[in-house]
Amino acid sequence: MEIVSMSDGWTARDAGSEVGRASGLVMPNGVCLVFFHNCRADAYAPLAAAMAPHSGRPLRVVVDESDDLSPLMGAGFVLERRENRYVVPTGPGSAPVPSGFALVTADRVPEPELRELDDELRQDVPGSEGWKWDEQGFRKETYESSQYDPATYLVAVDGSTGRYVGIARIWIRPRGPRLGMIAVTRAHRRRGLARAMLSQVFGILHGRGLMEVSTEIDGTNLASMALLTRFGARRTGSDLWLVRR
Repeated sequence: MEIVSMSDGWTARDAGSEVGRASGLVMPNGVCLVFFHNCRADAYAPLAAAMAPHSGRPLRVVVDESDDLSPLMGAGFVLERRENRYVVPTGPGSAPVPSGFALVTADRVPEPELRELDDELRQDVPGSEGWKWDEQGFRKETYESSQYDPATYLVAVDGSTGRYVGIARIWIRPRGPRLGMIAVTRAHRRRGLARAMLSQVFGILHGRGLMEVSTEIDGTNLASMALLTRFGARRTGSDLWLVRR
């Protein structure tokens, strides 16, 4: 089998015919996420072996829990963590904002401060440790994204200090809204801020006739699972993160 480096990744060829392709994406936390395309079972290992020295870091791939893992396991990948998928019903906002705090939309927050808050909050999100946006990447994935809606991207403000201390972010996708982040800084947790932010942003969606939101939660993130369970979340499946070190 021949592995050919292309401008957009690697191709596996057998007797002149393509039997698989692979591409990689380095995330802002340094994770190299691998995408395999139309691979024959015996193409995974040589494609991964070709990518590993090029990336200079562990390779990670995300698959559905129902997928056959044997080709990936044979290529040296092992299970690292599980993200459960949920659907959460929206509803009219009812949880009050805790005294001393306010919620503002993302377009009212200076870009550098919003980017730094995002970086800070991600350090406690399983799988996002070490995340560090650059200006261009953050702008492209936020303000320039077709899924960005400042009305469904709320930021919590500590009225006593003026600091931004929490984010509830929902991306508006054609196939339905997705909760991308709900997080509060460590010093401001257990005050009801996360519940208030979700309640308000779910109320906005409910008013638009959007009855459900999808999201993913790491299997070890018990606090987020407990929070969304209070809103009626139901599990719909799991994504498995595999790593080749």
